[in-house]
Amino acid sequence: MNAQTSTSIRSSTTPRNQATTAAAEATSSNGITINGITLSAPRAPRQNEVFTADALTFLSTLHREFGSRIAELEGPELQPQRNFAPSPVGRSGSAEEAEASWKALVERYLVEPPSAFATPRRLTRSEDRIFAKGEALSAGLVDFALHIQRRARRLVSEGRAPFISLLGIESEDELEIWQEMFTRAEELVGLPAGTIRAITFSAEQDDAGGAVLLQKRAR
Repeated sequence: MNAQTSTSIRSSTTPRNQATTAAAEATSSNGITINGITLSAPRAPRQNEVFTADALTFLSTLHREFGSRIAELEGPELQPQRNFAPSPVGRSGSAEEAEASWKALVERYLVEPPSAFATPRRLTRSEDRIFAKGEALSAGLVDFALHIQRRARRLVSEGRAPFISLLGIESEDELEIWQEMFTRAEELVGLPAGTIRAITFSAEQDDAGGAVLLQKRAR
């Protein structure tokens, strides 16, 4: 597989204490927009520590380079991800449940020490609270990007590697996108090639159906 080639687009290196002031930020009834990414959910405590200018630039770059290919994957179309459980009476979840779900997403990336493992949602599901130019980002892309942008360099400095659990991959095209995103993310974050590791569960590769570390990487 050939790695995707593109012009070099690096994440912003603005110091954290200047991140929000340096970003082009706009607020409206539809949410807050920073570096081309709009967050439509009600603000959660400390969310600015997760969705920094650097993180949103990273998200925007991966979406710009891979979003169209993700949208073309076979299977369910990108549709708004249900981000909270149905109410007990079977109606749509309440605003309080939606707010709690967003808060939980933010808090997942504030845990110390950070976990080396992440299990992204499917690439073909959309994160209906995060948009780029009115288009919802892939939920899997969001989960992957936040894990790598926030945790990878620290994990490497501690002698650990960031692991991504890829569950339910349905096509070679989907696997190829993941492999190329690993490579591109390493370039953007400044990680040595091959730093990001993938774990998948495949009965075809393992008679016991257990975890298999993917060694195949697009370069």
